[in-house]
Amino acid sequence: MAKFVVGDRVKVVDKPRRPTGFYKLENWQGNIVEVMEDPEGYVLMKTPRTRYKMTFHENELEKI
Repeated sequence: MAKFVVGDRVKVVDKPRRPTGFYKLENWQGNIVEVMEDPEGYVLMKTPRTRYKMTFHENELEKI
């Protein structure tokens, strides 16, 4: 069963081993716009910071 549903407000969790030189996405907030069925466990999040839809695994997000 999916951890999130469309419309949930979420934020990106801190990932201590994220390689340097990448965007710092920790604590970015947004709304779930799609729960993907294939591949399972991934969702699309839209954030007002970029206005783009970004794909994340459910384990990289938490509800707020």
